[in-house]
Amino acid sequence: MAWVAGDQLQGGRYTIERELRRGRFGITYLVRNKNNNRQIIKTLDVNLLTSLSQSDRERVETMFWQEAVKLTRCQHQHIVKFAEPFKEAESSCLVMEYVDGVNLDERSQLQITEEQALVYIRQIGEALIVVHENNLIHGDVRPENIILRGGKPEAVLIDFDLALDFSNELTTRRAKENADGFAPPELYAKTTKPTGASDIYSLAATLYVLLTGRIPVDALKRKLDNIHLPEPKEINPQISDRVNKAILMGMKLDPQERPQTVKQWIDSLGSTEEATEHKTTWNWDKKIQLWTLVIGAIAAIGTLLSGIVGWIPIFKPSPPPTTPSLSPTSLPTKAP
Repeated sequence: MAWVAGDQLQGGRYTIERELRRGRFGITYLVRNKNNNRQIIKTLDVNLLTSLSQSDRERVETMFWQEAVKLTRCQHQHIVKFAEPFKEAESSCLVMEYVDGVNLDERSQLQITEEQALVYIRQIGEALIVVHENNLIHGDVRPENIILRGGKPEAVLIDFDLALDFSNELTTRRAKENADGFAPPELYAKTTKPTGASDIYSLAATLYVLLTGRIPVDALKRKLDNIHLPEPKEINPQISDRVNKAILMGMKLDPQERPQTVKQWIDSLGSTEEATEHKTTWNWDKKIQLWTLVIGAIAAIGTLLSGIVGWIPIFKPSPPPTTPSLSPTSLPTKAP
């Protein structure tokens, strides 16, 4: 049974404000704690769990608690902060930070430069490195699950509904649970073990959207129907060759052909220092070109003005007055 506004959990410690969304196995609620601060509570959807076999239900609940413990260790400024797990009646719950801000799906509807997009992607890449170090994959990286904290250029990865252990096979996953365009093909298949390369595909697809404004062709359609994935640069010619190549590498259908770590893929985008150096060099080149044009224009104007001055009569210098020559015979004589 879902909770509604006003319901209290843990003896009044948390009060439900509203339901935010429903995910793979869970429901997300916005709550207020006793200090009147907003937080998020995620709980397993009891109605959905009852549709599973007893063994699958027990397995999902075990995974929830195991992964909740692991996720509390994933402390990073670009990962939503996890507080505590608890049990409320028959519902398993997890308390986490409420991140107030717009998500990248909303932000991408505005114009985003390549430089801005790479800042967000690098931040989420750093977050995923921490997640993978704890032997987890996020499993649902996409613009809706990345929030800019307080409207600042600080991206935060949220919604770990699909988080799975590297050792888990996807025996309970259904194709419809994946986000079209963002999930790699291996996450659609049962008995498939996820890897860090699975999140790399989704992160590359997220960058694809930020720079093109289009959701990439779904992985299954690419694989089964052989539908072509347009290169990002075909849609947005302003994308650099290096970034275009990195996106396509990250979205290879075969996970073995992708970079095997997030760091490798992030490095393929180019370092922040390189981007800054390129921008600085570009700016100086432009400034030099501008000043060259200005100096050339000034010289041309000077030449033109000097020609005009010589041509217009009023600017011609007047000849010096003629002084009559004095000879002895022309000198006045004294009166006798």
